[in-house]
Amino acid sequence: SYIDPDTGILFNLTWNETDSRAPKSGSAWKWDDATWILASSFIIFSMQTGFGMLESGIVSLKNEINIMMKNVVDVVLGGMTYWAFGYGLSYGDSEYSNGFISFGNWFVDSEPGENMGPTFVTFLFQLSFATTATTIVSGAMAERCNFHAYCLFSLVNTVVYCLPAGWVWGNKGFLRQMGVVDIGGSGPVHLVGGSSAFIASWMLGPRLGRWDLDGMPPMGSPTNALTGLFML
Repeated sequence: SYIDPDTGILFNLTWNETDSRAPKSGSAWKWDDATWILASSFIIFSMQTGFGMLESGIVSLKNEINIMMKNVVDVVLGGMTYWAFGYGLSYGDSEYSNGFISFGNWFVDSEPGENMGPTFVTFLFQLSFATTATTIVSGAMAERCNFHAYCLFSLVNTVVYCLPAGWVWGNKGFLRQMGVVDIGGSGPVHLVGGSSAFIASWMLGPRLGRWDLDGMPPMGSPTNALTGLFML
């Protein structure tokens, strides 16, 4: 096994048995390593479907489409932001990078060659975590947030996620330098997403019409909620 010094990702790499050193460049990657990381990325992305179905099943019928669209926004707008500068804020390798924020690698791209695969595979894997952190918040803001306002939030929350992710997983992150190890993203993903969800819920207040004396409005499908739960 090998932890990439630039991203903190744990790989089960294979290389020449006569060479005991860990691989240091993209040339050391094997196709099965990329396949493993891509498969893991797609599994994490499936959480978007799980969150969408879970949230659509626990909101009122009139808000089902709204909550599903918010989950789409998480990937589309949040993904564009992460590609443009979010990844660079976490894993940039310029001389101006430090323990709290990184610079470089804006608009993630790579020249054709041996480093192209590792670059895009690593980006996709980290993107799946970034969008998950935002999706966690969409359920907490369900039924009481304007769609256009949520689009803006999706863009901003990507930045909120990128800084803690760089602290833990970035090559120069101060938490990583202190010895912090977080393989599954309990801190950058779930703690950041949960904290954002708590603050958003506190600011927005209770859902309008949900707890009126006239009774609860018609709710979404329990089947969707359970399916989403088991997918997660």
